[in-house]
Amino acid sequence: MDHNVKTSRSPRRPLLAAAVVMTAATGLAVHAQPAMASSHRPCTVVKHSNTNGVTKIGGATATVGTDGLKLTTTPAKNEDKVSWRETMRPVLASTVEELTYETTKLDTAGAGVSDAALPAYQIYVKTPAGEGVLIYEPYYYLMSIGAGNPQRQVRSEWNVLQGKLWTSSTTINGLAKTAGGPPEKTFAQVVADNPRMTVTGIGFGLGTYNPGTVAIIDEQRFATKKSCSEHQWSTGFRNGIWWPGWSR
Repeated sequence: MDHNVKTSRSPRRPLLAAAVVMTAATGLAVHAQPAMASSHRPCTVVKHSNTNGVTKIGGATATVGTDGLKLTTTPAKNEDKVSWRETMRPVLASTVEELTYETTKLDTAGAGVSDAALPAYQIYVKTPAGEGVLIYEPYYYLMSIGAGNPQRQVRSEWNVLQGKLWTSSTTINGLAKTAGGPPEKTFAQVVADNPRMTVTGIGFGLGTYNPGTVAIIDEQRFATKKSCSEHQWSTGFRNGIWWPGWSR
């Protein structure tokens, strides 16, 4: 993407997506490589020009830029945390068709900096046993395909439905409560184990024990068979333009 070109911000735009390139029939390592994102269905854009609803703990920060919401945690400080949640009218989890979002890892490798950390996609659910949350982390997905840590300085799209999830809850059948993974099942597998489960909200979190992280999150999408919403963060909504790379 040319970061020197002035561009109108639209509901969708060209981006770099998370993909995997593998040499067939060889024992070579698998590498995550950027690729053009797949097309998406039309979606209602929910515009955020401020950090309303974002919760920060410790030295964590959240700043809206022209190309997304920039999140940071302090190097060597495990207690920092930043998160956001959007509550919605409950929908059957079996009707969910898309869970995606975009991130850019901007920090520099060094002492007290997590090479693996990126904001997680959080899915708030309700089962007959009570409220719960499902958590997707890009690092675990990359690890499952042998691709290592997330690339830095690359805007990537993550398809939550492709990866496995973990939970910090005790209310989701088939998933054990953990403090941070590893993930055990895909969303479809969780739905199969919990056919009456509903989704009550979505959000993101850059949790504790992710020190020294600097990352942009944007274009968080949630779609069912009947509706689709996409949350975008930008200071450019007021005048209809944005400058890629501003928040770097």
